[in-house]
Amino acid sequence: MNRLLNVGLLRRLFPFIFAVALSVSAQEVYNDLSSMPNGKIYFNSVTPKTKWELVHRKYDKKPTTIWGTLYLPENVQGRVPAMVLSHGSAGVQQKDIDRWVRMFNQMGMAAFVVDSFGARGISNTMDNQSQLSPAANDADALFALRLLSTDPRIDPKRIGQIGFSRGGHVAMDLVLDAFRKGVIDDDTRFAALIGFYPGCAQLWWEMPPPPLTGAPLMLAMGEKDDYTPARQCLDVVDRMKHDGQPVEVHVYPGAYHDFDNTHAYFKYFPGATTLRDCPETLLDVQHDAYYRLPTGEKYAGVQAMDAEYKHCIARGVSAGADLEQGRRSEAEVKAFLMKAMGL
Repeated sequence: MNRLLNVGLLRRLFPFIFAVALSVSAQEVYNDLSSMPNGKIYFNSVTPKTKWELVHRKYDKKPTTIWGTLYLPENVQGRVPAMVLSHGSAGVQQKDIDRWVRMFNQMGMAAFVVDSFGARGISNTMDNQSQLSPAANDADALFALRLLSTDPRIDPKRIGQIGFSRGGHVAMDLVLDAFRKGVIDDDTRFAALIGFYPGCAQLWWEMPPPPLTGAPLMLAMGEKDDYTPARQCLDVVDRMKHDGQPVEVHVYPGAYHDFDNTHAYFKYFPGATTLRDCPETLLDVQHDAYYRLPTGEKYAGVQAMDAEYKHCIARGVSAGADLEQGRRSEAEVKAFLMKAMGL
C-alpha cells in the first residue's frame, strides 16, 4: 500500500523522470554489439562528479544507462570506420544528423550519436552547467568507443570522435591517455578527435607534459563566437602543441557559435553562462595543481581558482548558423579524417 502511494506520488511529482526510468528498464541494454543491432541502442556508462574522479576511477561504479543512435552507411562491406558524436549544451540537434551523420555515411563511415542528457532527465544545460559534470560527457564517449569496438561491422582501429561546444571539449580531454584509462583497460583508443567551438578557458592537462593517446586533434571555431571564444582556444593550443599534441586549427571568418547548423538563424540567449571573460587556466589532472596558463603562476589551490572564476562567469551569448562556413567546415573535417584514418 505504501509502495503504491509512493510510486503514485513520484509519478505526479516527477512525471518525466519516471517515464524515462520505465522506458530504459523496458529496453535491452547492450554490453557488446556482436548481435549487430541498428538504430537506438541502450548501453551503460557512469556519471562522475568531476574530471578528477574520472581520471582516477573514483566515481560511483553503479552504471548509468544512456542511449545512442547508430547510423550505418549503405551497402556495408567489411569493417567500416566510425565516428562517435558528442552533443553540446542544447542536447542532440537535428543538424547533427542532417549535416554530420549524412556526411559520415556518405564517406562510408558509421555514426553513433550519443545522448548524454535524455536518460539523465536533462533537456539542456545552457543556463546551468552544474546539472551534469562535463566528465559525464567524457565517460559517455569512452563507453561508446568501447561498445563500438565490439561490433563486427566496425573497424576498432578507426573510430573517431566529434563534439560540439560541451562535446567539443570532450575531444580536447580525450587526447590525454589519463582520461582514456579512466574507463578503458586495454589498448582501445580513438583514432581522431574533432572539437567544434569548445570552451577553452580551462585546459585539463598535466605538469610535466602528459602521456598522449596519439590521436590527432582538429578544432573548428567561429571568429565572432562570444560563447566559447576562439582566442582562448588559440592560447591553449600553443600549450598543447608545445607538449607534443598534433592540433589542426580552423577559425571561420564572421562565424558565431553553432555556425555549422543547417538552418539559417541568429539568436541571443540571455541566460546562457559563459567563461569568455575568465583567464585561461591549466588544471593538472594527476597532481591536483592549478595554474594560470599565460604566466604559469600556480594557484594556492582549487578554492583559489574557483573564487576567481566565480567573479568572471558571465551570462548572455549569441549563436547562429553560417551556411557557407558550415559547408567549408564539412570539407575540412572530411580532409582531416581522410588523412587521420587513411580513408
